[in-house]
Amino acid sequence: MLRTISIMGLLALTACSSKDADTSGDAGDVGPACDVEGTALGYPTTDGATDFYYRAAVEFVFDGIDEDATLTLTDASGAAVDGSTSWVDSNLVFQPSAPLAASADFTATMTHCAGSSSVQFRTGTLGAPLDEGVELVGKTYVVGLDGARFVKPAGVGSLLLGLLEQDILLGVTAVSDTEIEMIGAISRDDSTAQDRCEPSIDFPEAADFTSSPFFSIGPQNTTLSAAGYDISINQLNVAGDFTSDGSQIGGAILSGEIDAREIVGALVGGGLLEEEDPDAVCELIGTFGVSCDACSSDGAAYCLSIYVDQITANSDDQTLVAQDDCDPEACDEGCDAE
Repeated sequence: MLRTISIMGLLALTACSSKDADTSGDAGDVGPACDVEGTALGYPTTDGATDFYYRAAVEFVFDGIDEDATLTLTDASGAAVDGSTSWVDSNLVFQPSAPLAASADFTATMTHCAGSSSVQFRTGTLGAPLDEGVELVGKTYVVGLDGARFVKPAGVGSLLLGLLEQDILLGVTAVSDTEIEMIGAISRDDSTAQDRCEPSIDFPEAADFTSSPFFSIGPQNTTLSAAGYDISINQLNVAGDFTSDGSQIGGAILSGEIDAREIVGALVGGGLLEEEDPDAVCELIGTFGVSCDACSSDGAAYCLSIYVDQITANSDDQTLVAQDDCDPEACDEGCDAE
């Protein structure tokens, strides 16, 4: 899972000119000049960070690609951590083969044509077992997108999801040693309370909970409101870790698919487009270097894959109600208006 790719904590790496100057031997022995003049920390965001997500990948952000670059990870004893290194765009990524231990120290070492540098970090408490006696059943969590990272669509995801007027709510209905059952709902526009004018989100299959406190629920289609328009999110999936006391979900991701034909009205209403033409939506995101892909529903090239991570969901003092339709006794606006 990729994490924050912000240009923070620039590393004091050896400049390319210095490396070339230190190279001994005849001119014919000197390798090609280093075209990558600098890198930045991607994740962890700072040296000495203490909140690294234990399921995350280590990332360095480059201003180019150095195919000979290496990135390794060692634990506090100096033992190498198994994993794989790859390039994602211009980011060098090390993905551990297995989740890291919670509250443990690690050192990442990156070497490339301009030099090498190491960064130390500690994983956070996420991933620690649930405290004895913690009861998840009946808890509701409000999925907050403030501070989250919008990975897809690159450069435009926050613009699209920023139109949403409601929160996604997750409620736990049953827990066993191997499975967890959850339902979803949409909040009211003016609060985090469940919108009883809308059907709840039914996740027909229980999630695998054998890696407790980690869970993954979905995919499931749902509808949200944005700028006064209903927008469907297809194949909605939410995953994350419960904190040991059950008060939060951290390290969460939200993924799914948005159809440009359904968001065009919201973009016009939000002043981002002048005409209700789904092709104009694809042209708009095209300016960010993102293209519309084939929709899973009908294959038309109007869909955008969304992927948001670094989400935190806080518990809320309510229990979600499962309902297939608008509840006339609980909907303040009246179901006939829906």
